[in-house]
Amino acid sequence: MIGGAAGYGIRFVSEGGDATVSGNGDSAAVSHAAAKSPGSASASGAGATKAAGTSQATPGSGGLSLGDQMKELLVDFDIKSARKAAAKLSAGDLQAALALVAAMPKSADRDALRGQLYRAWAAVNPTAAWQAALADPLDKNKGFLLSAVAGEVAKTNPTEGINLALSLGMGGRRSTVMNAVFQEWSKVDVVAAIAYSKAHPDLPVDIYSFSDGISRLASNDPTGAANLVISFKDEYARGSLLTNLMGTWVSADPAAALSWAEALTNPKLRQDAIASALGAWAKNDPAAALAHVQTIPDDDTRINSFKKAWSDWFRISPADATKYLASTGDDKLLQSVGFTFSYLSESFSTKERAELLAQIPEGKAKEDMMRSVTDSQIRKGQYNQALELLNAMPDSMGRDRNVHQLGQEWAKADLAAATAWLKIQPDSSDRDLAVAGYTRTLARTDPASALEWVKSIPDAKVRDGAMKNIAVSWLRADAAKAEAWISTVPEFSESDKKMIQSMAGFRSDLIGLPVTVGTRR
Repeated sequence: MIGGAAGYGIRFVSEGGDATVSGNGDSAAVSHAAAKSPGSASASGAGATKAAGTSQATPGSGGLSLGDQMKELLVDFDIKSARKAAAKLSAGDLQAALALVAAMPKSADRDALRGQLYRAWAAVNPTAAWQAALADPLDKNKGFLLSAVAGEVAKTNPTEGINLALSLGMGGRRSTVMNAVFQEWSKVDVVAAIAYSKAHPDLPVDIYSFSDGISRLASNDPTGAANLVISFKDEYARGSLLTNLMGTWVSADPAAALSWAEALTNPKLRQDAIASALGAWAKNDPAAALAHVQTIPDDDTRINSFKKAWSDWFRISPADATKYLASTGDDKLLQSVGFTFSYLSESFSTKERAELLAQIPEGKAKEDMMRSVTDSQIRKGQYNQALELLNAMPDSMGRDRNVHQLGQEWAKADLAAATAWLKIQPDSSDRDLAVAGYTRTLARTDPASALEWVKSIPDAKVRDGAMKNIAVSWLRADAAKAEAWISTVPEFSESDKKMIQSMAGFRSDLIGLPVTVGTRR
C-alpha cells in the first residue's frame, strides 16, 4: 500500500509507464495515457521495504535528503510551498515521500502535505496515484486524498475526473471527491463547469464548488460572473455567492454593480441583488449606501436592502450603526433589524447591549428588539441578565411570553435554582407567568408537585393555561396516569381535552398552549 509506515509497502520497478496496483477496495482506471516515469510503483500491501531516496539528496533540494525536505516543509507549513516542492519530485520520490510523511506524527499539516504529494503524483501518473489513494488507510472513508487526485485530473480532463468520483458509489466520499473535481474545473473554465452540472442535475455537486471559479471570472467580467450566480435555483447558496461577488465588484465600481442589480427583471432576484450590492457598499461607505437605500421606492426592496446594509455596518461599527438606526425615525426599518440586532450582539456584555438599546427611541420596534435579546439570553442560560432586561420592558403580550419562557427554561437547566428564585418572588403577574412556565417543565418528572405550585397562582386565566400545559407534559411522560387525572378536572371542557391530546402528540417541549394574563397586577 503506497504511503509508508505501518501497513504500507513500496516495491519499485524499473519499467517506465503506469504503475500497477493490487489490493482490495474501489477502483477506476484513468483512461488517458499517463506520463511515462521511471520509478513508478506497484503497491502490493505486503511488508514495507525501505523507501528509495530517504537518505540521498534530491535535485533542487539544496543538499537535503528527501526525509529532511518533508520535515522542513512541516516546520512552518505553507500550502503553496508544499505544492511547489512536490512538483519538483519524480514519481519515485513522491511515493517515497508519501511513505515518510505517513510515519510522521498525525496533524492537519501532515495530512495536507500528503494531499499535495498525491496531487503531484496524479499529474505524472494518475492511475497509480488513484489506486494508491483508494488503498491508503489514512484516508479511509474520507476522500481527501482521492479528491487531490481526481481534482488534479479534472484540470485537464474534467469528464475523467467525474468518472473517477462516480466510481466510488453512494456516500459522502463520492460527494467530497465530486466537489473537488468541479472546484478544480471551475478554476479553469467555470462557465463550462456550471453548464455541465446543470445538464447533469443528478450529479452530487455543491454549488459552493464553483465559488473560486466565479471569483476568478468576476475579476475580469463581474457582469458575466453575476449572471452565472443568479442562474442557480438554490436561493440560500445563490445569496451567499452573490454577497461574496458583490464584495469585490462594489469595491471596484459600486455604480456598475447597482446598475446591474436594478436592471434585473425578476422581482425576487432584483431585490436580493440590490440588497447584496448595498450590503457590500455599506462596508466601505455606510452613510452613502444607506442614503441610497432611502431613495428606493419599492417598500419591500427598501426594507430588505436596509436590513442587509445596516447589518454589515453593525458588524464593523455597532455604535455608529445603532446611532444611525435611531435617527431614521422609521418604525418599519427599526423593526426589520430587531432579530439581527439580537443575533449580532450576542457576544456583547449586558452593559454594552443596554447602552446600544438606550439609543433606540421608545416604541414597538424597541420592545421587539428587547424581547429578541431576552430570547437570546434565556436560550444561553443568562437568566439574571434576562431578568434585568425584562424589568426594563413595559407590559405586553410579548413580554409575558418571555417571562413564561424564563420560568420554563430555568427549570430545565437548574430546577433547584429556579425553585429558590420563585419562592422569594412577590405576588405579581410576572410571578404567575414564571410559575406557569416552571410547572410546565416540572410536570414531566413530578406532576403532583407541579399541580401544587399551580394552586399558588391567583390569576384564574394564567392558572388555567398552566394546568393545560401540565396536562400536555404529563401525557407525554405517562399517558395512562395523565388521562386518569384529566378526566377528573371539571375546568377542562371536551374541546379542551381534544386540544390537549392534540398538543401532546407533538413530542417537542417547544409545542404548548399559550398562557395569558387575566387581570394584571
